[in-house]
Amino acid sequence: MKDATLISVVTPIYNGARFIKDAYGCLCRQTYPNWEWVVVDDGSTDETREMIRHLGASDRRISYTWQPGSGAAKLPRDRAVFQSRGELLLPLDIDDRLDDDYLQRMLERMTDTNADIVYPKMVFVDIDSGKTTQTLPHADFDTSQVYEGRKLVRETIPEWHIGCNGGLYRRQVWGNIYWLEEHEPIWVYSDEVDERHYLLLAHRVAFADTCYYYQKHGLSITKKISPKIFHVLKTNNLLLDLIQQHFGTDSEEYRLANQKVLYGWHSMAIEYLKHFEQLTDADGQILIDLRQAFARIDVSLLAWQERLRFLNLCNEKLLLLAMALRYSPKWIAERIAQHLSPSYYHNTVLRKRSELAMARQIRHSYENAPENPSFRPYAISMFCGNIAGGGLVDRLRGAISLYAACKEAKGHDFKLYFTHPFPLADYLQPNVYDWTMKQDELTFAPTQAQAVIADTMTDTRQESERQRQHFMQQLHTHDGKQLHFYSNAIFSYDQDFAALFAELFRPSARLQASIDKARRSLGSHYITVSARFCNLLDDFNEETYSEPLPRAGQKLLLDACLGQVERLHHRHRDELILICSDSETFAQKAQTLTYVRVIPGTVSHIGNDTTHHYEYYEKTFIDFFLIAQAQKAYLLKSAKMHNSGFPYAAARVGRKSYEVIAIDL
Repeated sequence: MKDATLISVVTPIYNGARFIKDAYGCLCRQTYPNWEWVVVDDGSTDETREMIRHLGASDRRISYTWQPGSGAAKLPRDRAVFQSRGELLLPLDIDDRLDDDYLQRMLERMTDTNADIVYPKMVFVDIDSGKTTQTLPHADFDTSQVYEGRKLVRETIPEWHIGCNGGLYRRQVWGNIYWLEEHEPIWVYSDEVDERHYLLLAHRVAFADTCYYYQKHGLSITKKISPKIFHVLKTNNLLLDLIQQHFGTDSEEYRLANQKVLYGWHSMAIEYLKHFEQLTDADGQILIDLRQAFARIDVSLLAWQERLRFLNLCNEKLLLLAMALRYSPKWIAERIAQHLSPSYYHNTVLRKRSELAMARQIRHSYENAPENPSFRPYAISMFCGNIAGGGLVDRLRGAISLYAACKEAKGHDFKLYFTHPFPLADYLQPNVYDWTMKQDELTFAPTQAQAVIADTMTDTRQESERQRQHFMQQLHTHDGKQLHFYSNAIFSYDQDFAALFAELFRPSARLQASIDKARRSLGSHYITVSARFCNLLDDFNEETYSEPLPRAGQKLLLDACLGQVERLHHRHRDELILICSDSETFAQKAQTLTYVRVIPGTVSHIGNDTTHHYEYYEKTFIDFFLIAQAQKAYLLKSAKMHNSGFPYAAARVGRKSYEVIAIDL
């Protein structure tokens, strides 16, 4: 192999701006100079794009591509491999680091051994604690030997010792590039299954005496508690399928993979029981994944000690209950309450949990805050980034509800402090009532300000009345203080929502110009069809609501929704159909129909994003006002699709008819 061999360093990135400078510096310090850095951005909303492009302007070795978020590293990594030019590939995560002679030593070892894959020493670094741990090659492993890839598969089971990060690969063994074609949903840990594929394709595998530093920190997906960490359950099932296919069910590899499924289920069940309060939206899906993983375990392959420890694995619910007695009796109490009285569960258990979590989030804003002599005793609807505020409609209905309460209570000036992730005044201006306030009128001092938390759990009349009474009580009790309402309350829906909205808001001049332009393209006769897929079609990363469907399920749901669009066309032959959806796949497919229109722009959800430029969110507001001005608004809703309040609120603002169409699969 010649010294001129190009090494393609491939990096998936998502909101990794804080790590870019160090990663680039790490590459620039390499003693081997002939490398390219291929970066694929998986839908970042921070300054990643600007930083990488700035570096690329002065260094031609850098290439950058942006794509909509997939929620996992595999898809952008595979795309980076596809776009790379080198004979050799080296995956590098944006937050990891290499020894300065890393590329040189890896290439020398590959040249000397004629290996298809060369692995480094993998050193795990916990940035928060400073603790380091080295995995394979461990002390008893002979790194001087060259191994057949198939034989190394056993070294990865049941514990995970070899990862694709930092390995040096010949391009021909990178056998699972799914990017260009349709693909099954990709899980966070699916690259672990891919790595076994690469080993099965590799005739010769060697190890080099150089270190790859895998850095774990508070932002790491594998460290923080989120629905994504439970994807390991799916990964273990896929691994079991792979081992069965290549080694058979009588092999030691299969026995170890079966054991991995068992202990993966056990560890994830513990994580779920310990942290279930943080996983409310994904609770149902996690329980399904746990159940499916448990069903894959072959009891006959386990030692009798394992069978005894896990109650002979005869009943998953009983075993989970036994574990809950040890790790979380509270989970049992909540499940009983949920089963006996769902309304009680929502209105007491879930509400208390949610509001306590919100109180913890905002506490830092009020602790030791200095008094402000210029503060005014306003009642303020707060959306300033110190707590999750939900989507646009969640925020607007909360603000309008407080405005309605202030009008009823009298004597309280209503203000709206909406500054995160963008200033609301960029899109909506005060209309009849001036809800704006000056920064120096705001106070967080405990002696001057009182936080009021009211999180909506259901959309019942009882819920609406409970919130209204809560607001009125706070307005009457804390006279003279500045009241900060953190709420997405819904009780304004029971009053004249359209009139209240019109008193508070009108589009800014810039937004109105965009709305007028869209109206000219649509004309005066059109209907709207909204559909909130979240991540069912694997194109809008919002896993707290739903996991991607299998490919066949995606096609079935997509075809059913498109069929409803066609049926609506037959009902409204004289109107165009405007599609307002979080799925670009659905919008693009529907747009092939001559009577369908889609407003161009970025599909976003302000409850998930942290972007700070105007164009990113404009489409959300344009769609809202176009729904309000349509002849009629429809929402497509299947059992798994999210019941979006966006078209409902917009239709109420425009005093237009609204209908939910059930999608039966």
